[in-house]
Amino acid sequence: MIRAKIILLILVLSVSFAQVTSEHLYYGASSLGMAGSDVACQGGAWAIFNNPAGLAGQERNSVVLGSESLYGLSYFKHTLAGFQIGLPFVGTIGISVEDFSTDYKSRSLAHEIATGFYQGITLQADRNSTLFFGYGIRLQMVDYGQSAGPSGDGSDGRDLGSHQAVGLDAGLLASLQERIRFGAKVTNINHPQLGEANAAVDLPRRIQIGMAYSPYNLVWTTDALSRSMEYPTQIHAGMDYEILPSLHLRAGVQSNPNRFGAGFSLKWEILHIDYGFLTHPVLPLTQQLSLEIQWL
Repeated sequence: MIRAKIILLILVLSVSFAQVTSEHLYYGASSLGMAGSDVACQGGAWAIFNNPAGLAGQERNSVVLGSESLYGLSYFKHTLAGFQIGLPFVGTIGISVEDFSTDYKSRSLAHEIATGFYQGITLQADRNSTLFFGYGIRLQMVDYGQSAGPSGDGSDGRDLGSHQAVGLDAGLLASLQERIRFGAKVTNINHPQLGEANAAVDLPRRIQIGMAYSPYNLVWTTDALSRSMEYPTQIHAGMDYEILPSLHLRAGVQSNPNRFGAGFSLKWEILHIDYGFLTHPVLPLTQQLSLEIQWL
């Protein structure tokens, strides 16, 4: 019990230091298994979360679902869903919903919901190269729950209120001979804030750049740099290896902090099931299970 409370305290403080709303790099089990190195990958409908420019190159429509308990703690949950579809004259658009909550002893300590709209646009495409642009508009809402109150358990605390903000993301994705890809993404480029006046706080802003290279058809190697404002640069590297047409293995590493990830993907025609995990030098393992359904 004492250990659980210590871990909870670390997590709550880390969320506070991340400028109030949680900053999440790993959307989908494939991203988790590759330690967040997939900003230059197209990634199906997961492009909604990882790089909206990747939507422009999608040939199939899809729905994705994912769920994880961060650091193995049942009261620290993150669930997400996304949908992408190609439309005439508009291109490919996507919609996302995220739910990120921290509960303890049936009390809500914090509850975050984010909904987004995304579009991928083809700027250039020929036999040898492509250049895609994408953007996303996200409405982020956070409910702070109640204070501890005289009893200390939140049962008689004060309502701490809630806030909303709109964030704008943008991304680029370029490919050469379908062997080399370059990707970049900027999160919360419009510098959104929660609250007003002296109580206003910034939402996390982040820039990611990366490259993916396929030496032959069965393997993709990936690397990326990620920098959040006021935090050290993180280095990510990963690999996706196709063992069989229906089985992919993944692995990845990350710095600041040093973490290792791995996972696999099972594919049956329209259905993809992915599993991934990521270690932490102090906290327990994070695991994620995600599902994707594709159709023409």
